[in-house]
Amino acid sequence: MADIMEGAEAFRFEAEGRPAVLVLHGFTGTTQSMRYLGEQLHRRFGFFVYGPRLAGHGTSPDDMATTGYLDWLGTAETALKEMAASHGKVFVAGLSMGGTLCLNLAARFPGLVAGIVPINGCGGRLGAEMSELVLTRDAPERVAGIGSDIKAEGVVELAYPEVPVSCVREANALMGATGNLLHKIVCPTLVIQSREDHVLPPSNGPLILNGIASRDARILWLEDSYHVATLDNDKDVIVERTGRFVQEVAE
Repeated sequence: MADIMEGAEAFRFEAEGRPAVLVLHGFTGTTQSMRYLGEQLHRRFGFFVYGPRLAGHGTSPDDMATTGYLDWLGTAETALKEMAASHGKVFVAGLSMGGTLCLNLAARFPGLVAGIVPINGCGGRLGAEMSELVLTRDAPERVAGIGSDIKAEGVVELAYPEVPVSCVREANALMGATGNLLHKIVCPTLVIQSREDHVLPPSNGPLILNGIASRDARILWLEDSYHVATLDNDKDVIVERTGRFVQEVAE
């Protein structure tokens, strides 16, 4: 069992008889990127919130290299089913690949998901660098990390400094497959998208919005944050809009 980095632990904020929100962190990141959102959704709105640590994350790149998209998806699926068993339908919010995971869960488990909030998620459109990397036969085993794309000064994301290329290929498969399932999403959806994002193309926001079949589909553009928006200048905007969305849908 690999050691867990300090600050990367799973978190849970209990609340009886209140909406349940599953919050999912991104590729190579940790629960640290979602903890503020989770804490504030619990403190300001009284929600039950759970933030699991995805398999292979929050430990080491060597540990991550032993995992793939089925493992990351497995963590999210297990958490969703456990929460639904005790709280009924669950809201799911996710950052980056966590946003892709919440899209995936909504498409595949419509009976368990009450609504979703993908934050700078991928609906199937990746950047050119990542696409070129996964198609390169002689690519290195590791490349530089993608963490801390944050506009706010002095804020650092707890994420791996390097990424196993095998995992980049796995993430590419997950994002592509999930993009093909967008039409199966029927639950209320709040897409949150940064205007400027140096990890995933911002065009994913409209792509998701136009690809889903939800009657209640909204988009919130962030004007003062980069990719890791849950730690950036708009983090409180995300808290308030996500909280209000969950309240409205849950009523």
